[in-house]
Amino acid sequence: MSARWRIIDTGALDPFANMALDEALLRGYERYNSPPTLRIYGWKYPSLSLGFSQDPARDLDIEFCRKRSMPFVRRITGGGIILHASELTYSLVCSKEDLGIPSRIVSSYKIICSFLISFYKKLGIEAEFACDDPEFKTSGELSALCFAAKEKYDIVSNGRKIGGNAQKRSRGVIFQHGSIPFRFETETASSFLRSKAPDTGEYEATCLEDILGQYVSAPELSRTFIKAFEGSFNVETEALRLSEAEEAIYRDLKALKYESVDWNYNRVDITEHKDRVEWKEVSCGLGGSIRR
Repeated sequence: MSARWRIIDTGALDPFANMALDEALLRGYERYNSPPTLRIYGWKYPSLSLGFSQDPARDLDIEFCRKRSMPFVRRITGGGIILHASELTYSLVCSKEDLGIPSRIVSSYKIICSFLISFYKKLGIEAEFACDDPEFKTSGELSALCFAAKEKYDIVSNGRKIGGNAQKRSRGVIFQHGSIPFRFETETASSFLRSKAPDTGEYEATCLEDILGQYVSAPELSRTFIKAFEGSFNVETEALRLSEAEEAIYRDLKALKYESVDWNYNRVDITEHKDRVEWKEVSCGLGGSIRR
């Protein structure tokens, strides 16, 4: 393919900025013909993200979150709660033509996630889709935690889930983001749930440090990540910044949506009522998310 992709490395930001930037990239691609983009980022401090359909009052011990100063933010994609701390996080936005992938969500999800398997292999990690294991069985009971569930196109190493990914479609535009943990924090995400889940050992999740037995720097991981992406899809990349239009969208999204109680607690996007916001379409009116 001859597609040229933009790379944006925004470094570590707060949770509200991270989710606002992700959606700003989606809006910019839809509205302003922005280039297909791969974003790499981190988290300024430990934070929780909730799947689009989750109810924090049902799933989170909100009082415990307050005591531990643990913020949470709602994503535009589905899936379960993730504790973001020591990790490499990515997002991408493109059309199916940009990557030459089929229209079906599940098929595109598998094809896009294939570059992650290439990334792990470049690090010396044997990785595969969960469904490629002859003994694979889907998780029986749904969990509020992302890493406590294992679905067919989750990526595993030695049978243990590594990272999590989710995808959203909007009129032919593909948005996907995912989390690759360097290490698990001593205090796991399950401690913030109303119904406590097993620790990571019991639900068979893993991280880079557990597998590699050593620390890998974020810049090194980012370089390997980009090379795996370029090689998997035969694309060229260039490090660029947000456009002025995307910056404006980002600022409004952060202030009006992602920092608001309306969105994070009640899934209400107040920006649809703001006439001054050009991109006022509410995100929950877009195509559905793939459930992990």
